[in-house]
Formats: sequence, C-alpha cells, structure tokens
Amino acid sequence: MKKFLILSLVTCFVLGLVGCGGTDTSPATTTSSITHPLGTDSYPRIASWLAKKDEIIASGKPYDLVMSGWFTPEEASSIRKNSPDVLLLAGLSINWVWDNTEWMTFLTNVASYGKPEALAVTEDMYLKKPDGSRCAFGWASETWQHEEIYAMDPRNQDWIELITSFYKNVLDQPQHDGIIVDMVTKVSWCPESISDREWVEATKAILSRIQQLNTEDKLVIFNSGRDFLEIEPYREFLDGYVMENFMGTQLDVGFEEGLEAARSSGLIVIYAVDTDDTGQQDMNKMRLGLVLSLLSDRAFFTYDFGPRDHGQAWWFKEYDVDLGKPIGEYYRVGDSYYRDFENGVVVASPNKATVVALKKEYTDITSGATSSSFHINDGDGRIFIKVK
Repeated sequence: MKKFLILSLVTCFVLGLVGCGGTDTSPATTTSSITHPLGTDSYPRIASWLAKKDEIIASGKPYDLVMSGWFTPEEASSIRKNSPDVLLLAGLSINWVWDNTEWMTFLTNVASYGKPEALAVTEDMYLKKPDGSRCAFGWASETWQHEEIYAMDPRNQDWIELITSFYKNVLDQPQHDGIIVDMVTKVSWCPESISDREWVEATKAILSRIQQLNTEDKLVIFNSGRDFLEIEPYREFLDGYVMENFMGTQLDVGFEEGLEAARSSGLIVIYAVDTDDTGQQDMNKMRLGLVLSLLSDRAFFTYDFGPRDHGQAWWFKEYDVDLGKPIGEYYRVGDSYYRDFENGVVVASPNKATVVALKKEYTDITSGATSSSFHINDGDGRIFIKVK
C-alpha cells in the first residue's frame, strides 16, 4: 500500500522511454528473454513489492520478481545483470491518486508521453461525497509524513483517458514484463456517491481497456490487500496478486488462508510478509512465510518494513538456497506442512512446535546444524538441505 515510490524517476523522467543518459539503449540489453511463465523454475522465488530500486541494484542479489512504478532501461539492465530471468513489473493505480507532488508529476508525465497536449489531473476527476468533498482513504499521517490518498471517479472519461494512457506507455516499454495495479477493491470508497456494483462495473471497464492495450499479453499483478475475495470480480483481468501485510496485524490473514489462496485460485500469489511498520524483523515469521511460498508452484515471497515503507533490499541466507525441483506436492505430518525437493525438504509449523524426524542427515540452513532430527518452534519454518 505504500505510495512512497519517489523515484529518481521524476528527475530522470523522460525518461527511461529512451534512457536516462539521453542516449537510446539497445533493446537487447533491456528486454527479457524469459520463456518460463514465472520467469524461473527455481525455488525459492524472491520478490520485491514497490521496490527501492537503487537498493536492489546495489545489493547484487538475484531477485526473481521486482515491482515498482517504472524501470528505466538502465535500471532494468542493471537488475538483469544479477538475475537474467527476473520479471520487472511497473505501474501505479487505476482508481486513486496520492496527493504528493512528485507522484502526481510522474503519473501525468508518463500518461502524457506521445500526446499532442499534456494530460493533467483535474478536480472533476475526483470522486466526491454529496457535500462536494473528496473521498479520502485515510492515508495522511504527520508521523509518517504521508499525504492523503483520494479516490478517482472511475466513470469520469477524462480520468479513464489519463490512466489508460499511463498504462499504455508502461506496457509499451520493452524492459517491462508486465504491470502492477495497487489497491484494487470491489468495495466503493464512497458508497454514498457510487454503489459497489457501479464501482465494480466502472473498474472493469477501465481494466478492459488496459487489457486491450496489453497486446503482448504481459503479466498483470494486482495488490488485493487482504485476499483474493477483494478482487474476485476482476479475475479475468489478472494473472496474480499480492497479499499485503500477510500474517500481519493490519489485515489479519493467517498461514492456512494463504495456503488455500495458492491452492484454490490458480493464480500467481506473492506473499508480502513484513514487520507491521515496526522495523523489528521477526525471523520466525519471515521463515514461515518463505516456506509457505515453497509449498506452491506459483508463489513468490517478499519481506520488508510494511505498508508504510515497502521495498527494502533485505536479503537472508535462506534466500540463497538451491532446492532444485519439487518432488510432488506438499503433505502434512501432524500439524506441520512438508514438501520434498531434489536437494532438500522444507517444513512449516504454523500452529505448534514440532520435531522433524528425517531418514537421512540434513543441514538446517538457518542454524547450520546437521542432523536427522530437528526441533521447529511454533510459528516457524525451516529449510533442510541434503548432506552430500
């Protein structure tokens, strides 16, 4: 949900459409040659939601999925040096704006590219309450120094033109493997001004136009917030979704709900676990979410600060493991969840502590201990690699 994407994008704006240095960058260095639908068939798959791109590049780490507002050709090339098969998805929103000058400038600059006249966000585009005031999300905070987020009227033709033009230009960039759409919902922000049904129908109309512009069938990922039910009416328009603040206190979604999401939806799921905006890293929760992502073949995992400040390039030793290909589906042993891989086994214990008894000796990536028996605490997950 964090909107603080601001981005060396604005200063470097016009942009990565030709590159920051003023010279065109060859498509061969910026476009991906990805053939796998998820970019890679390796495990684990590590993502970054609303990424701090400078940190990602400086880290030198091989991310599998990086999502941000935009990638210049130079940024894309730098990220792909570390991970040739990385998926790069860009975008903002379709039915709200953040009342931040740089964010708004970025939105309108991208939307205006190729237009004979610049596009602008005008007052009549905002969704208004009966008293004429804007419909606010409640994001403004002096503590976080965040401005308010306002709903846009999804029926307003000028807004539709602006936002679909924005996404056309995002999709047209060869360095982008797809798009993200943040904070999609089936519930009207202002039910006194537009009903849930009208909100959904108008949102579908915008998504339909974007779908028509997506002529290369690039990936489309929504931020659903809590779970798939929030975006179910729009299923035909997306390939996957982010479960933000997963297993956190703000949206209150548990391990089993996340497991069911990956099992039942048939879509890509990005488990976005975080510190609940505290900055206090909970390694048990991080590992539990990571192992959950390994129980599915269509899941990614990310761990960062939280909704108020996403995208840190935090990297943990568990991310570096090479599990090889999975051997079958996950299975349960007591209250724990297991999955076997060519090079190891993963175990998640979301509800109670467990003792893992293995037939051979394995090494616990977290502790470095080698044994055939391990204790896992309640609310933790572990990755065990075969001893060669």
